[in-house]
Amino acid sequence: MAVHGLNEPDTTAHVRRARPTDLPAIRAVLARALAPDPLMDWIFGPHPRREAAVAAFLWAPVEAYTHAGSVWLSVEDERAVGAAAWSVPGPQPPTADGGTDLPGRSMLDLLLPADHVALVRAGFESMHGQLPDEPHALLHLLGVDADRRGQGIGGALIEAGLAAIPADLPAHVNTTVETNARLYEAHGFVRVGSVRLGDTGPHMHALRHP
Repeated sequence: MAVHGLNEPDTTAHVRRARPTDLPAIRAVLARALAPDPLMDWIFGPHPRREAAVAAFLWAPVEAYTHAGSVWLSVEDERAVGAAAWSVPGPQPPTADGGTDLPGRSMLDLLLPADHVALVRAGFESMHGQLPDEPHALLHLLGVDADRRGQGIGGALIEAGLAAIPADLPAHVNTTVETNARLYEAHGFVRVGSVRLGDTGPHMHALRHP
């Protein structure tokens, strides 16, 4: 989603697989990076606490991916400066029973007015057909702190994730940002489609790594 601008190697940050103890840092860096993204702008608009709302929205998938071992974290001087969260086919680790669901069908129902939630859900319906039917790895979330972009961090996170998935498994990513699409292309992805999310949403570009 994020990482605005092409990255050039020039950083002391190192990439490692994230651990459950990293969850607060992962949520924080992704929220900082993705809050200004056109997709989040469409979803949350003038929300008075946009960054916190994005962190809450991403809470469940980030936690699931971290426990599955498919999140990569870029760390510089003990500070998390970037993260990439992948959805990879295969057995998922068991999780504790969370008890009764929170009110509403999703976190969006708790954060936004019902009429806007309906508009967002309708927009996402436009993405049906963007994801392949074949088994694939999905780079769901990628974010780098604004003051660390252009230093190769996004590229390093992409390559770490690609190296960890089986060689015969294609990878897929969606982005609403043209510069991000060019970053993915620089790492072997090719464009396979584009669709607008409803009547008011941004254009979502789909890319595939063969």
